[in-house]
Amino acid sequence: MTSSHGQMVRSISAASLIMMGSVLLSRVLGIVREMVLAGMGGTSAEMDAYVAAFLLPEFLNHLLAGGFMSITFIPLFQERLQQGDAPGAWRLFNNLLCAGTLVMALLVAAAWIFTPQLVALLGDRIGGASPAQVTRLTRIILPAQIFFYWGALLLAVQFAHQQFLLPALAPLLYNGGIILGGLFLGRWLGVEGFAWGVLVGALAGNALVQTLGLRRLRPPLTWVLDFRDAGLRRYVWLSLPLVLGLGMQFSNEMAFRIFGAPLGEGALASLNYALRIMWALVGLFGQAVGIASFPFLTRLAVSGRLGELNQVAAGVLRRLLLLVLPVSVVLMALAPEVVTVVFQRGRFTAQSAAQTAPVLQWYLAGAFAFAAMTIVTRCFYALQNTWLPMVACTAVALASLPLYAWFSRLWGAPGIALAGSLGALVQLTVLSWLWVRRHGSQTPWTPLGQGLWQALLAAATAGGMAFGVRSLLWSVDALATWKTSYSHALVGGLAGGAGLVAGGLVLWTLGAPEARQFLQKWLPKKA
Repeated sequence: MTSSHGQMVRSISAASLIMMGSVLLSRVLGIVREMVLAGMGGTSAEMDAYVAAFLLPEFLNHLLAGGFMSITFIPLFQERLQQGDAPGAWRLFNNLLCAGTLVMALLVAAAWIFTPQLVALLGDRIGGASPAQVTRLTRIILPAQIFFYWGALLLAVQFAHQQFLLPALAPLLYNGGIILGGLFLGRWLGVEGFAWGVLVGALAGNALVQTLGLRRLRPPLTWVLDFRDAGLRRYVWLSLPLVLGLGMQFSNEMAFRIFGAPLGEGALASLNYALRIMWALVGLFGQAVGIASFPFLTRLAVSGRLGELNQVAAGVLRRLLLLVLPVSVVLMALAPEVVTVVFQRGRFTAQSAAQTAPVLQWYLAGAFAFAAMTIVTRCFYALQNTWLPMVACTAVALASLPLYAWFSRLWGAPGIALAGSLGALVQLTVLSWLWVRRHGSQTPWTPLGQGLWQALLAAATAGGMAFGVRSLLWSVDALATWKTSYSHALVGGLAGGAGLVAGGLVLWTLGAPEARQFLQKWLPKKA
């Protein structure tokens, strides 16, 4: 890797650290949200109703590609800016804002009217929940999708200008709204209080605050509603495969609801809790790095510098591999402690923790694949190629459906988590092969092969050390009889710390430059 490429990777790493800090705060708040939900709802039928109520709203958000706005909008926006066509870039923004709002409002209104009929079509896919309760909660959450669409566009235009501060507040305010809704309204409304918190949090974090970021850019805002505009048509063409396809996160969110509901009361809730923890890890590393690196990758792609794009992606993926794999294995070894400390209070009992921990372990088995996919897919998206990765991912997701059905019958909820992790690993493998095949020897995967054995050895050492220390500590009579959240936190903290130190020392010994650069920042410098 040349010095300029290394400098760009370091720049991405610096931006990633900023995003990791903000994502860490939002993920911590997200875990607090799940803790409050677990304390009030446990793994009850009422909690199943809350989880099921997101099915229709999330489908609408997916239908309008709200979750993919940055992926499709940023390359188009930056392309116009680099061509010196700033008016054209902002015209595209205005047209997307007006046209998308109109379409989303019509979809939300139709879904709100026909919610009972749509919930009835789900049948036993709502678990042990009451259809009437799912209908009411769904209708409360539905209007939030308009705010999410606004937020997606406002965040995308700020990311295109490498402004991350106010976008980082969106998930904080959203999760804060849910928590406050549950705490202040839950006493009278139960889980419905959380649903009202979803609506308020979406308005505050994705609409109101993000307008402040838009004002800082001083855009020429005008009313534009032109469905024949070439830029809008290009956006639709790039977004269409993301809407029609089954992406990594969307397919997992849908799969656990579809195959988890028939497993009985509490299965949906335990899958949801475990998936939130796994997404927290993926979000902290994969999402943060993906958000920070995408503007850099897009600029290289727009400039036609594919070789540099490959080398930058190589450095990013290698660092991700060496970091996520050992951490995820340590968390697998300590899954019972993690679930107990995070969730066990109120109606979330020791039995609920025992039900959720194995689900978390199997989701964590695929954590690196989930995280790496956020980078690999962005390599394609930077080239404005959304069709190939989504066709490949959809094919893998559809092929995985029999696996979900089979594993859920064999092992219940943990089987669903295992099927999801295997699917993510296959998706990553297929997309990597496609990239190599299309772009020849200029690929970002060579450093991954060089670092894979280092990461695997570090992960095995870290996981083994964590599990060994955990077993040793629980053999102490005082800890074994004092089984509270505090004892689990003590055991998890000591065992996890020992595991991570052991894994880090392995990487240091094997000469991984990333480990040496990290440790040298903390070691005292020689005089």
